Amino acid sequence: MIRLITVAAAAALVALPASAQSIRVSTAGKSVEQIRLEVLKAAKSLCARETVGASFPADEMRACVKGTVRTTLAQSSDPALQFASR
Repeated sequence: MIRLITVAAAAALVALPASAQSIRVSTAGKSVEQIRLEVLKAAKSLCARETVGASFPADEMRACVKGTVRTTLAQSSDPALQFASR
C-alpha cells in the first residue's frame, strides 16, 4: 500500500487569496526524518508561490513554511509524525 501525505500551503497565514495547490509526498519505507525533510521541501515550494508580492516576503515565507509543515505532520495518522509536528 502506498502511503501519502498531502502538503497544502497554509495560505491563511498570508494575506493572499487561498490557492488549491498541493504536493503529495510518499511516506512508504521512509523514516520520520526523511518524511519531515520532504514535507519541508514541498512546503518551501508551495509557500514561495503563495508569498509572491507579499509586503514582507521573508517573514511571510517563514511563517507559511512553519505552519504548513506543522499542520501537515499533525494531520498524519502516524503518531511519530504527529510528534514530529511539535
